[in-house]
Amino acid sequence: MIQLNYKHIKDKFLTSQNVRTASVKKNILASILIKGISIFVSLLIVPITLGYVNSTLYGIWLTISSVMLWLNFFDVGLTLGLKNRLGEALAKSNFSLGKSLVSTTYVIMIFVFVPLCIILEFFVPFIPWNKLLNVSEIYNNEIGYAFYVMIFCFSIQMIAGVLTSVVSAFQKVALSSLFPVLGNVLTLLLILLFAKFSTPSLLKLSLAVSVTTPIVLIIASIYFYKTTFRSVSPSVEYVNFKYVRDLFNLGLKFFVIQIQVVVFLQTTNILISNVSSPNDVTYYNVAYKYMSVGMMLYNILMTPLWPAFTDAYTKKDYHWMKNIYRKFQKVFFCSFIFLVVLLIISPFAYKLWLNSQLEVPYSMTFIVFLYVALASWCSLQIFPLNGIGKIRLQTYVCLIGLFFHIPLALLLGEYLGAVGVVASLVIIHLIYAIIYTIQIRKILNNKALGIWNE
Repeated sequence: MIQLNYKHIKDKFLTSQNVRTASVKKNILASILIKGISIFVSLLIVPITLGYVNSTLYGIWLTISSVMLWLNFFDVGLTLGLKNRLGEALAKSNFSLGKSLVSTTYVIMIFVFVPLCIILEFFVPFIPWNKLLNVSEIYNNEIGYAFYVMIFCFSIQMIAGVLTSVVSAFQKVALSSLFPVLGNVLTLLLILLFAKFSTPSLLKLSLAVSVTTPIVLIIASIYFYKTTFRSVSPSVEYVNFKYVRDLFNLGLKFFVIQIQVVVFLQTTNILISNVSSPNDVTYYNVAYKYMSVGMMLYNILMTPLWPAFTDAYTKKDYHWMKNIYRKFQKVFFCSFIFLVVLLIISPFAYKLWLNSQLEVPYSMTFIVFLYVALASWCSLQIFPLNGIGKIRLQTYVCLIGLFFHIPLALLLGEYLGAVGVVASLVIIHLIYAIIYTIQIRKILNNKALGIWNE
């Protein structure tokens, strides 16, 4: 009986006449397990970290880590371009091309991030971090030391992170999501050790958070390029700079999109700290982490869509794309209902989760709820568009949003404080949601013309 039930479940959820659909299902189920661990670890890290450092130090840490993620700019969308181009090569079984694309990408990333690391490390001591982050001068030296560690580790992570694009191109997105989870587990263990055996330290916290993921990526790269991804493993002899232009042409479009993501997600901490205080940075991040749990399953389900749509579009399988898009609309609305429930019970949930160490204002939770909901709907439109490479319109829209966000956030922040900064994100993402929804529906119905088809 048990075997029959297992076979029924396997046939229903893991097998399919369509190989692409079967791959998506397997990635989803594996991702659910991995993400479940990720949620548990991420939620556990917050109270443990708050127990190790106070809310002010934690807010400072969140803010400086946001500054560090600006290094993503120097990727210039290259790894995202690799994901698409490698996915197309694999769809055509052109492994030689795939090997050249991977090898060339690694060389470019080394050429970019090694010199960048050296330059940034040189300028760290000359920056008045206390004034920039609106904190006491007593933290200036420690912030500088934290940046030394973070710059080095993040540069290594950006180079080693090419592996995640390779994994995604092979439509093994569940595997790519495993790497940061392992990094977070190691981070949790290090913070626990520091909390037990040392005094609160911003430097030690930065070390615990920054060093783990690069280590995981390096070890994973050594293993998988000798086994699963041997067919496209990087090699100096396969480096071919003629592919640089094609990677950059697509990558630059993704670059603009990356800029707005970094500006929206990462400058938010800086803006909140500037118009209010590091304490409000903590409130925002706790609320965002909490509300994101409501869409966690939805985001897991979404992840395989990008490489799957690349494969489907390369093979002109429009029927599959329309069908899977409709199904994911239903998934979104189910997730949205759960998000509403989380909003309603948030005061009780915060007390249970944080053991009354922190009281997050309901106004912050509500505005973050709106932001997370709109951003999640946008993802449903963006993932297919990115997968099929129709991102010119998205690039233009992102540029407009990028231009207006900071002044709008500062304006609203002047009157509404930290809530006003997040309100800027809500307004801009509402506009995004309308435009992207129109575009993807036009494309799937074969009615897209002009800019709507670019």
